[in-house]
Amino acid sequence: MRQFLTPERLWAGANAPDEDRVTPHVLWLPHDQPHVLSYFARFRETLAPYRDFITPVAEPDLHMTIQKIEPHDGDGRRIDAECLLRAAPAVQEALAAAAPIRIEIGPPRASASAALADVWPEDELHQLYRSVRAGLESAGLALPRPADWFWGHMTGGYGLKDTSTPDLAARSDRLASELGRALRPGARVAATVSSLWLVLERQDPVANTYTFDRVQEIHLGRTEPGQGS
Repeated sequence: MRQFLTPERLWAGANAPDEDRVTPHVLWLPHDQPHVLSYFARFRETLAPYRDFITPVAEPDLHMTIQKIEPHDGDGRRIDAECLLRAAPAVQEALAAAAPIRIEIGPPRASASAALADVWPEDELHQLYRSVRAGLESAGLALPRPADWFWGHMTGGYGLKDTSTPDLAARSDRLASELGRALRPGARVAATVSSLWLVLERQDPVANTYTFDRVQEIHLGRTEPGQGS
């Protein structure tokens, strides 16, 4: 296991203003789906004995990233909550024909610097990603370059430091093995993506976490609140 928030991943330098640690995103949030929350509660239980080198993601912070948005517009103005609210109708229009997506999350695994679960099916999620990008671009928001293929995943824990001693390396290997066993039976959990959220996401390198403030919910197609569970 390696440290996740390396200098290359930091959104701001050590002496930057706090607002530079905030970047707008489009996220899927599972907080209306208790079976997903239970799945990640078991995930956290597995990670708990290893908190000296990995930080479990707290329940309120669980998410799947669909798209990062550049934090400034072409004139250098910061993208704030008001900007996201103005963009919301264009994103909603781009998703007007999208049907809710039945997904599967898991099984859990250890990557080089995190503990995570992949999300399926790939084709439907990639199309959702493309639609979201189209809506954001039509609203005039700047985006990073598109990925060749959308990688759906949810992170359950971020590497806190490199496991560079023999003892830490052995415990990191043990964690990778335990992750695979801890959520069986039922190594995957089903869920429904029926809405997304425009959020302002904060990166906290001290706490080794990402948190976010919800700005606007965007429903897929004609779905309404309460249909996603």
